[in-house]
Amino acid sequence: MKYNNKLELIEAIKDNSKLFIEEYSNIEESSINKVDKEIGYSPYQMLAFCIGWMDLVLSWENEEQKGINETPLATEWKWNDLDWLYKIFYDKYNNYSLNELVDNFNQKVDGIIELINNLSDEELFTDGKRNWAKTNGKVFSVCRLVHLNTVANFKNFRGKNRKWKKNNK
Repeated sequence: MKYNNKLELIEAIKDNSKLFIEEYSNIEESSINKVDKEIGYSPYQMLAFCIGWMDLVLSWENEEQKGINETPLATEWKWNDLDWLYKIFYDKYNNYSLNELVDNFNQKVDGIIELINNLSDEELFTDGKRNWAKTNGKVFSVCRLVHLNTVANFKNFRGKNRKWKKNNK
């Protein structure tokens, strides 16, 4: 993950979000909750996971803009024990239709792109310029956390979604 400027990060987000969300165009609403035993997820869970993380990034930035300087990311979360968080994502979006989930996903992507555009290069690429980019004594750039919670998730779950579709023909 190395981006030389905002445009490269935005293009990576756009390209990978498009590829990821296109995988949902031929999934039936009736099968969206079917968990594949081999990959351990349903299409619904993969989409809710991506939406949930983008929503968190946007809410952390919103909180920081309001003067809230510590997020649970920095103070409470253990990265190897986040199943409780994923359950919150799944529960939050449980009653959404597939079309509503896709619309929500696209809105979150637009929000992330707007966030990037509103940051200076220093705020985006320099470690520690946001309190929410500090966790367990480590300091990251906003760019890195945005990448991990967008592009990396989209790539990971696109592959899992393709495998899900192959296994569930």
